[in-house]
Amino acid sequence: MNVKKELDPRTVLGIVFILVMLGLAINKPLPSHVLLIICNIYLLTAKAYCECILYSVIYIIIAGLMFYIHHIPNTTVALTIVSISYFVHKFIIAIMMIEFLKRKTSMPYVISAMQTMKFPNAIAIPFIVILRYMPTLKEDYRHLKDSLKIRGLRTSGVQFFIHPIRSLEFMIVPILFRSIRVAEELSTSVLLRGIENYKNRTNIYPLKFTKTDFAYGLCTAIAVGAVSYLQFSNRVEFMF
Repeated sequence: MNVKKELDPRTVLGIVFILVMLGLAINKPLPSHVLLIICNIYLLTAKAYCECILYSVIYIIIAGLMFYIHHIPNTTVALTIVSISYFVHKFIIAIMMIEFLKRKTSMPYVISAMQTMKFPNAIAIPFIVILRYMPTLKEDYRHLKDSLKIRGLRTSGVQFFIHPIRSLEFMIVPILFRSIRVAEELSTSVLLRGIENYKNRTNIYPLKFTKTDFAYGLCTAIAVGAVSYLQFSNRVEFMF
């Protein structure tokens, strides 16, 4: 995650926070589609082409299911699909913006931005730990799958539905124990780094807003205004 700083990390954090909160607030199809397009544009500026295609395809599949939801006669099944689709849409927007955050800034600059904006440790530390731990969790999961394959145990989605308890035992339990060990290592590390020292620390990563930050901020303001207008306007809304 160590990349050259293109944007001020405060700008990146602001964009991510605003768009994620906007994604949680909207509940109409059209503004949701527009927000997806906006997130795709941000991902394209971060050169996250594969992620852009992947998340867009998932979103389109779910939107297609929602378009034909009225053809499902079973009310319970239809309600279940609508509920799952609603939460998946929110989750996709959040994941896309986290990917934008990872591509557009680096961890030292994120920490520097949070210190500059006087974020309390109760917020800053969990946020930073989540960003740093997600790649580790992904790598541990891949290693665990390889280990299970060597032992002749399958971990496909079909096997999970056939033997859910056994799959949870093989996958979740090792990851939980690994997470406990990582948590102990992190707690030791932050104590050695003087996290309990509440004096102001020297910032070796200087932050400065540029014209690029202003351009991104202006585009974000326009995008938020457009999505908010589509969400809260009283015109007729068609289901997509």
